[in-house]
Amino acid sequence: MPIYNHEGTSEASGDKGEKYKQAIEEYLRARGYSIERRSNHHSTTEDLAAVTVDESFHYLSGEKVGDDVKKFVRVEAKGTKLSRLDDDFLTELARVFIDYCEQDGGFEYHIYASYLQAFDKWERIFDPRTNTPEYIKDYFDTLRERQKLNDAEEEAFQDLRVEDFEWFLADVFVHRASWNRLGQMAEDERSVNRSKWDFYTRENSPSREAETLVANFLRISGLPESIYIGENLADHPEDIYVDNPRYLPIWVESGLFYSLIPMEEIPDSLRPFVDGESIQSRPFDSWLESDDTAPNVAKRLLNREIRRRAVDGYEDCRMVRHQYENRLLFKHEVGGAGEEDDSPAKTRVEGWDVAMDWGAYTAHRYAAPVVKQYNEQFYVFIDTGWMFSRSGRGTDIVKGDTASKLHDKLQSSGHYRPNNLKAQFRQWRAYLGMDESPPLEEADIEDDSQRLEFEHEEGLELRVRPPKDGAERELLMQRGVDAY
Repeated sequence: MPIYNHEGTSEASGDKGEKYKQAIEEYLRARGYSIERRSNHHSTTEDLAAVTVDESFHYLSGEKVGDDVKKFVRVEAKGTKLSRLDDDFLTELARVFIDYCEQDGGFEYHIYASYLQAFDKWERIFDPRTNTPEYIKDYFDTLRERQKLNDAEEEAFQDLRVEDFEWFLADVFVHRASWNRLGQMAEDERSVNRSKWDFYTRENSPSREAETLVANFLRISGLPESIYIGENLADHPEDIYVDNPRYLPIWVESGLFYSLIPMEEIPDSLRPFVDGESIQSRPFDSWLESDDTAPNVAKRLLNREIRRRAVDGYEDCRMVRHQYENRLLFKHEVGGAGEEDDSPAKTRVEGWDVAMDWGAYTAHRYAAPVVKQYNEQFYVFIDTGWMFSRSGRGTDIVKGDTASKLHDKLQSSGHYRPNNLKAQFRQWRAYLGMDESPPLEEADIEDDSQRLEFEHEEGLELRVRPPKDGAERELLMQRGVDAY
């Protein structure tokens, strides 16, 4: 969420309107963007929409570019002074925020203004070097109170939380630049030949030998038998989670309360938020086919049900929120004894390492399961890795430069090797009850009609991949030297 002061400390000019927008267009074109649409030609929220190829992508000869490597940008152009508290600006920001969340990200939002009133207060929100959770929450509350959305937009906005706003801010870029300054910046960009590259910075050809793919996902072959739908009584969705964990398989949307938990099993802490007499049980499969919103609701319910399997199945497993993801990890007793005098103390669950002392901190193996739908089939993808906490309980997550240094040290010790990541996937697949037998603590519910079932996808092949080791990398690079 960078904020850029292209003017330095000088006063910005007051150039306005279309002339200012054209200057932004010229600057974006100089940076290699293609202008997709303009507000004076299309009825859109933003003033401009542009697209370019992500900087991490390297063209190969004759290669076509798909959407997966394109970077989409929306632009708001303000040729006059702009206040972060302007009601019209807050309303536009809220609309883009809603679009961003509904599209699961997928674009950057750039705000250009000739002058930003109270620049230091803009920095408190949009500059990652100086903002704080408190400033962001205060601004989110202001946005909620002062936006002028229509009824449908208001309903969508009320389902969003401050954590979603923090996620959105990571793709918001604020620029202070006058019309003259934009022209200078465009000239500077045009003077750079971006097509130049040499052997040492170009991308080498990948290996094209076919091999079996060990995927980090499984198909959900058995869905719950029933879904329970009733009238929502919560004033705000957040009220539900004051006394209830976020991994419960429930969801509130458009005045309805959805649950995979039968009414007779709903905990007392949930009952005040649903009208018990309105609850209806429907077959899950037929509900999926009959309701246009059902697939999205189903993904949210299945996400929570999968996380619940691990948290309910293991006493020391817990869910934490980090980097806009709900992650699962195990607690660790800090300061225990290692297997050898010089080895870190570790916590193991069913023979696998789940956490260990790492200097003054604790390293946790985490999992972030996410359900996605392709061709009317549901799949669960399990992203795994390492994260660090100060207490060993996962309640005080280490972030920023300290976390980066800890990850570097962990990587140098070999904990990010492909075989290690494959082992983590197998490990968490077992904890989540995705193998033939459920976790030990869940064995008594193996015949539960609401229980999910999973299948491996067989016969997957990878025909283009990076080198698997140093020797293969040297071989591929040598081919590049010979052809250069």
